[in-house]
Amino acid sequence: MWPPGPALQPPTSPAAATGQHPAARPVSLQCRPSMCPARSLLLVATLVLLDCLSLARNLPVATPDPRMFPCLHHSQTLLRAVSSMLQTARQTLKFYPCTSKEIDHEDITKDKTSTVEACLPLELTKNGSCLASRKTSFMMALCLSSIYEDLKMYQVEFKAMNAKLLMDPKRQIFLDQNMLAVIDKLMQALNFNSETVPQKSSLEEPDFYRTKTKLCILLHAFRIRAVTIDRVMSYLNAS
Repeated sequence: MWPPGPALQPPTSPAAATGQHPAARPVSLQCRPSMCPARSLLLVATLVLLDCLSLARNLPVATPDPRMFPCLHHSQTLLRAVSSMLQTARQTLKFYPCTSKEIDHEDITKDKTSTVEACLPLELTKNGSCLASRKTSFMMALCLSSIYEDLKMYQVEFKAMNAKLLMDPKRQIFLDQNMLAVIDKLMQALNFNSETVPQKSSLEEPDFYRTKTKLCILLHAFRIRAVTIDRVMSYLNAS
């Protein structure tokens, strides 16, 4: 008989070997929505965003009125033409008061048209409420009509002035025909009917110094108005 050996022990569990309680098991990395508020909020936000994107795809897209394209093109051309003409006048008439600091600024459209007031952006005239489409159309028509009247007045003044400059023996300066042509093109694009303003004919001997000084005054004023017209056309084309 062999000597009795040690009593056999039951196999030790891994939990017992590590000293852990048998009930202590690794906690799952997943959790319920009620236990993970941050994850729940992320899920809700994602669903809302997807819903908004789906709604945005179904909204109508605003497109510019194609009728404004010619007006915008002509207004940009007009601004370049009058700026070039003003630069030419400054260089040619350097012995005349022709800079913005030297001239007496004059607006021939004052009290005759209301372009600045009529062409305010519509957002500035809503006073906190939405404009009806009828009123919006009326204000746009009033704005464009006022621009047309401005162009007509300057066209008459420039043509009368150019007729005097052509009589100058020095033949020092004349109005750019391209500028006069683009004024006419923009007026045609605006397509308003108004009374023709007759040109004033004078029997007096022309004062060429005064005429050239007046030319500088008109060019400065007209360039400011051309900037306004270009901004209005850009705004209307974009909206």
